[in-house]
Amino acid sequence: MTATLTRDDILKSRIPKRSTLVRPEFPTAFLLREGDFLQITDVQSKQVATMVAFNQHDPEECLSTSHTRSGNNSLVLINEMVVFSNRHNPMMVLLEDTCGRHDILYPACDAQSYVSDYGIENHANCRDGLHQVLKSRGIDYDDIPDPVNWFMNVGLRQRGRFEVREPLSERGDYVLVRATMDMIVGVAACPQDQNAANAFRPTDIQVRIYS
Repeated sequence: MTATLTRDDILKSRIPKRSTLVRPEFPTAFLLREGDFLQITDVQSKQVATMVAFNQHDPEECLSTSHTRSGNNSLVLINEMVVFSNRHNPMMVLLEDTCGRHDILYPACDAQSYVSDYGIENHANCRDGLHQVLKSRGIDYDDIPDPVNWFMNVGLRQRGRFEVREPLSERGDYVLVRATMDMIVGVAACPQDQNAANAFRPTDIQVRIYS
């Protein structure tokens, strides 16, 4: 079965058809075909990769973290779980994960969150950055859905309160997913430097696509 493919099967035996180093403040957007493999790597450790996705043929269908939680009956993503769309269609399957801790609860950081939480205006943020690289593909600012935050470590305290903690990812940790539809995908190396989301020191993310 595809879900049993290993790093050796996919990564070492194939040359990626796309490889991009994503720096904080400079997200990337790309097409991912059904059957393609997407690898997202934390280059230096403790860095969140914020990912959104849209059906290439109908961008009104997009990644939905609420449908993903419901569809997997889980607050977390683990191997062989599916990322669902807002129409409850499978968009991708998580095949391999060397970190084991990701977030599907938080929205992308935005300009207003830095003003409200830290009194900082015009701070680089995931939502503005993703909009900039997706708008040429017809994606408006308000179309940006809540993302999958790969490597983000969010704890639940008493009475359900959230606690943003430093990621557990180490240098070179990665996730590998297989696309189950043609998609437009956006990935940001989150520039959050005011809390522990990126250990207060945003760094790079590596994105590779394999056919």
